[in-house]
Amino acid sequence: MELPIFYDQREEWNNALLLYDAALKEINTKLEILNNEFKMAHQYNPIEHITSRIKTPQSIAKKLRHNGHELTVENIIKYINDVAGIRIICSFTSDIYRIADLIAKQSDVKVLKIKDYIMSPKENGYTSYHMIVSIPIFLSNRTVDTKVEIQIRTIAMDFWASLEHKIYYKFEGNAPVHIKKELKECADIVSYLDQKMLSLNEEIRKCNVNLEEQYQMELLENYKSVVAESFGTIVEEEKETQPKEQPAVKKDEKSKKINKKGRKRFIFGVM
Repeated sequence: MELPIFYDQREEWNNALLLYDAALKEINTKLEILNNEFKMAHQYNPIEHITSRIKTPQSIAKKLRHNGHELTVENIIKYINDVAGIRIICSFTSDIYRIADLIAKQSDVKVLKIKDYIMSPKENGYTSYHMIVSIPIFLSNRTVDTKVEIQIRTIAMDFWASLEHKIYYKFEGNAPVHIKKELKECADIVSYLDQKMLSLNEEIRKCNVNLEEQYQMELLENYKSVVAESFGTIVEEEKETQPKEQPAVKKDEKSKKINKKGRKRFIFGVM
């Protein structure tokens, strides 16, 4: 990935890219392990899918200029927290906080900043959970803590955010008032949908728990009934019977059987 032509710190930038790329791989691996472990323990997959990206040079330059900073590698590392970004898409809002907690508990992950746009949505209706974390990257001669921004959303939140971004891009950030209003109403609908789906999921979970408890109780009652019957009954022991004597086989018949058996062995080549 090339920076704008006027930028001349290419080697320094390539070293930074190496670190950001390594940080994305580290976080992705951690998330995959956590997701697999959760699926094995709870028979449930909290993560629908994960995407990751390195911010484009144009976006980096635009953001630095907007904040009044000169375009240097030092300023990129210092002021741009989302050069390396990961987006985690979940089914339910409860999964968002569960995953965020699992990430924060990783011994080598340091949480630097949290922005909870679910509890406090943006004015345009945007909702998501943002974490800026740092993770150590072990190089041959040093260890470098590298920043990664993690965004955690539901499927509905991601759907709205993707379309909102496309619409605003067409207007270059200056969308008409009525379109802004419509987008905000859509965001409210998305929030309501997430709440309803979460409520429905909790109801289904409770039903499954109740059914399982009822099944366990029935098994226990059946077991107690069988044991209780055994205390008041006698099972007759079977009498030992003498093995019946085999009828004597005549010598001629015996030799015939041996000959037949011998022929079979010879036919199949087994002695």
